[in-house]
Amino acid sequence: MSTENKTAVANVKKDISVQVLSKIESFQETGELTLPKDYKVENALKSAYIILSETKDKDNKLALEVCSKESIAEALLKMVVYGVSPIKKQCYFIVYGNKLECSISYSGNVAIAKRYGQLKSIKGNAIFKGDTFEFQVDQETGRRKLVEHKQTLESVGSGVVIGAYAMVEMNDGSRDLEVMNISQIKMAWNQGGSKGNSPAHKNFPDQMAIKTVLNRACKLLISSSDDSVLYDPLDEAKVDVSKADVADEIQKNANKESLSFNNVEDAEIVEEEEVNLDKVPAGTIDRAF
Repeated sequence: MSTENKTAVANVKKDISVQVLSKIESFQETGELTLPKDYKVENALKSAYIILSETKDKDNKLALEVCSKESIAEALLKMVVYGVSPIKKQCYFIVYGNKLECSISYSGNVAIAKRYGQLKSIKGNAIFKGDTFEFQVDQETGRRKLVEHKQTLESVGSGVVIGAYAMVEMNDGSRDLEVMNISQIKMAWNQGGSKGNSPAHKNFPDQMAIKTVLNRACKLLISSSDDSVLYDPLDEAKVDVSKADVADEIQKNANKESLSFNNVEDAEIVEEEEVNLDKVPAGTIDRAF
């Protein structure tokens, strides 16, 4: 990169960092945004820029050169509102034309579900052809329960995935089981740009199936959660505790207002989309599905 381009990129980073931090502080002061106490915005932004400094589009051009300031700011704001870390691969930055988007990964969904959705632990497994697998539904609670899952070296070695499941344990001790057969899993894959035909899906179908069922298990926990974890009980009298879920927090609060930049029009809002990393060029990142 030329000295001129390096200077331009550095100016973009400095300008957007100031604007994003200013907007976040504004949201916090007005009570529109409350961040988890264990989430450091400055650290997240620094790690994001380290990654963005190496992120390129399909034409091998740097994201910070080709993406608009507005879309970069919106992507960073989404990262902060969700409280995820790009350095931990909880989210990824993807270039679409001149726009940058922040896509939450499956590990990001797990982190969000633990923070907001009362999730204690979650474990996923693939079901191979030849496995013995049985589950049942509790007639009183409607929750699924794993009865038996036996594997052999031969069944695992077959590489033929017929399903996957995720065992969910909540903070209150309750447990549930999310199960998907291969048809359901492939339907989820078909929602992505690669239609489940990426090298990762072809070479590691068991891992991709596990990620898909983990995402599905966390999705309901996230969308049905409240934001009470964000507030100190001593401060409840001082704040209006929103019962909106994480996605609603973005749509109704943070994303209602565009980010302002010097000498440019207000940023165009990038609508939140369902977690989907299949549109990323093959081999670019470890996909969520």
